[in-house]
Amino acid sequence: MLSYAWLIPVLPLIAFILIVFFGKRLPGRGSYVGIGSILFTFIYSIMILITVMGGKTLEISRDWFITGNVHVGVGLLIDPLAAVMLIVISTVALMVQIYSLGYMHGEKRFSWYYAALCLFTAAMFSLVIANNYLQLY
Repeated sequence: MLSYAWLIPVLPLIAFILIVFFGKRLPGRGSYVGIGSILFTFIYSIMILITVMGGKTLEISRDWFITGNVHVGVGLLIDPLAAVMLIVISTVALMVQIYSLGYMHGEKRFSWYYAALCLFTAAMFSLVIANNYLQLY
């Protein structure tokens, strides 16, 4: 279950890319792609919270680059606090995306708005599961 936690920030990022390049040709001008990706992350965040409350945590770290004796890594850490924050972020993001269907209806840059929402959500998810200060920054 936790081994696929990297999908949480990646899916909104993929939705961002799809909406940017194909948004005007997608159903709902890309809004359904954004809502679908956030809905998946919401459901998966609930499953992660249930798993983490069972006593499991996950930390994955890989070397990003090595310079001399300095190892700079990139990774993710999911503990109970991160799991709760994932639910908070996905809930708020899902509600914003659903509300925006009506609020932004008829706007000229509707697709770009949904793309920006997906990018922002991916950044928030990445912030919450960061396992080092460089990635947090």
